[in-house]
This record gives sequence, C-alpha cells and structure tokens, in this order.
Amino acid sequence: MRDYIARNPKTGKPLRTGRKRRKHLDLAYKPVEGAWDAIHLDRILPLARGDVEIEPVIWSDKERLMRQPDGIRALPRIRGRDQLDAHEALEGALGSLDTRLRIAGLESLPYCALLHTENLFEHLHELLEDIDVDVQKAAQKCLIIVAPVFPSVTEETMRRELRLSDKVRRRSAFDALKQVADSWPEVAELHIDELIREEEGELRGMAAALLSRLAKHKSATLWDLIGWCLQDEAVVVRRHAARALIPLANHAPKVTQIALEIAFFDDDEAVRNSALKASKKLDPNSFRMQRLITDGTRHSDRNIRMSCIKMLPIIMVDAESRILATELLQQETDSEIQKLLEEMMIDESLEGTEAERNAYLAPAEKVERDEGSLATPPPVMMSPEKEAEPKSPSKLPDPIRRPSQDEIFYGDDFDDETDDFL
Repeated sequence: MRDYIARNPKTGKPLRTGRKRRKHLDLAYKPVEGAWDAIHLDRILPLARGDVEIEPVIWSDKERLMRQPDGIRALPRIRGRDQLDAHEALEGALGSLDTRLRIAGLESLPYCALLHTENLFEHLHELLEDIDVDVQKAAQKCLIIVAPVFPSVTEETMRRELRLSDKVRRRSAFDALKQVADSWPEVAELHIDELIREEEGELRGMAAALLSRLAKHKSATLWDLIGWCLQDEAVVVRRHAARALIPLANHAPKVTQIALEIAFFDDDEAVRNSALKASKKLDPNSFRMQRLITDGTRHSDRNIRMSCIKMLPIIMVDAESRILATELLQQETDSEIQKLLEEMMIDESLEGTEAERNAYLAPAEKVERDEGSLATPPPVMMSPEKEAEPKSPSKLPDPIRRPSQDEIFYGDDFDDETDDFL
C-alpha cells in the first residue's frame, strides 16, 4: 500500500511529520493481517457485497471458509478502478443491520478512509452510539486510530465523546486525544483549552493530565494553559499542571520561572513538591530565581525552606548569606533547619579551625602570565635563516644630553664635578 501523505485540511499542502507523528500514521495504513488476506483480489468485492456466500482459502497451511465479514475486512486491499465499488461496499456494511458487518466495516474504515472519506466518518459518529456494545467498542477503537490521522473531520465527534457521562466512552475518547497530542499538538491544545473551561472538575483534571505530553512542544498557547491550570480551584487540575513544569523546565526555563512563582506558594503539598523538582533544573543565578529562592527561605513548607536555604551560598557571597541566616534563625522552629543556619553563620576566617583560618591567610597562588599581555610582550619568531646570521650591533642615535636644573639656574658657574661638602 502506498504511503499516506498528511495534508493540511484547509490548504491541502503536505505537512511535515516527525517520528511520533509518522508512527501513528503508519498504524492507519497497515491493517491487521488475517485469513482474509488470502482471498483472491477478484473475489473480494463479490464476497463483500454478499454476491458470494463462501470463499475457500488456504491460510497457515489450512483450508478456511471466508464469509461476507471477511470480505469487508479485505476491502483495504482493493486498488485502482474498483476503489469506488469497495467504498460503496464498505458504506453498505457500516449501515447494515448485521452486527458482524458493522464491526468488520469499522475495522476496515481507517485504511479505506485514506483513499475515500466520503460519509465514512458520519457512520463512525453514529456507530459510537450503537445499541450493540461490541459495535460501540469497535467504534471507539476505530476513533483512536483515525483521530491522529484525521483531526479535522473527527473534531466534532471528539468534542462530543470527551464530555460524555459514560466513563468508558469518555476514557476511550481521552485515549484518542493522547494520540492526537503526540501527532498534532496544536489540535490537542484547542481541545484542552475548551475542556479546562468546563464546570466539571474531573473533566478539567483529565484535560490537564495531557499537559505533560505537550510540554516539549514550544507553544505560547501551551504556556498559557499551564498557567491557567495552576490557578484552577480544583486541586487535581493544579497537580497535573505542576507535573508539567518538570519537563517544561528543559525547554522553556524562563516560562517555568514565571509559573514557579505561582506553584511554589500553592496550598497543596503535591503541587509544591512538583514545583520544587522543577526549580532544581533551573539556573539559580538568574534574577527571578534569586528572588524566588530568597522568598522561599521564609516559606511555610519545611521542604521548600530547607531547599532554598541550601541554595543561599550559591546565589550570595559569604557575608550576605551569614546576615540572612542570622535573620532566619530568629524565627525558625525546625531543629534541623536551625542547625543548618547555625553552620552558615560561622565565619571560617575567624571562628573556623586552624586549617580553615590558615587557608584565608595563605598567599594567593602564583598566576601564570598569559602570552601576549602588555607586561611581557611575546617573543618575535624568526626564521632559521635569520637566526643563523651574525647579530650586528644596533645602530641607535646618540642620546641627547639635557641640562640639569642647577645648570639652568647657575649657568656656566656651576661645576657638577666639584662637591663643596667633601
């Protein structure tokens, strides 16, 4: 089967696909193998239309009898001028009263839709609410396969399924949305943007759980979604958004720093712990992180206080960290943190051991002067021929003797060789 080329639904131009996106597209044009693959091409359409009841084939060294549902499953193999007839046979199976034909049609739909999509997704939309449970399950499985390949035509179907009260169908729809998030993150962002505005907290939480999958995708929309979810009233939403900060720190550190200002001071401990893990991946010497660490030393959460206090020697000089440690010790109640602050208050140059005091008094190590500095001009490199030549004395002009101050003052009466004091 020829490769499927993903195209923009509005412009029709081919889209570039990454590895993950390509992986999901591969699933859409590789149907499951079965005994129906042994049906001769000339016998597929008659069997799928019901013109022939039974078609014998040899599969795995055994004779098997293929019937109409098997002919439906073999329709993706049809190519060329018979494609329209195969599409008509598939539509008939999807609208059939026979449960087996509807299930077989749903199994062939993702692969036949790569060639002709007309009316196929309308059938899928209806079969998701079929009265037969097995048909519903087949339709849900079909949606998971086609959603990342056809995000536009399945948009309304996804929007309905994601908001159903039936937890099984809702879970299946979110599984499909996960595949969409990997293949088309922009489309997943639109769905999540709508879902986090719903009144049901569980629905918002399930949508926020997908933010971690999108964290590697550099998008201003995603950054806004994380920021909104961090301020949600439902704690489950904030927890999922805080988990997304950990992978986000690797790709958007500046955005993560802004989000940490919200998550660091959240009421929920799980949110704060996720924010603390994300903060360890950031540069502590940036201005915003320095301010956040300083504020964190007075946080009500013990773990955050401990972590921020340990980072003080990194962002401050010794004198500044000692002054702040002295202030913090006056209001600290935790014994372990008190001991840490007391250790930070010690000035090793005055109160340290003899070896520590001597380290401060020891002379600085000799610094090798770099070649090319102003103090020591680099030696002039000469060719071997020039080095072999005898060096002639330098011909410099005789220095001009300037009169001294006494000679200028006394004139000719001054004799610099006479010393009256001898």
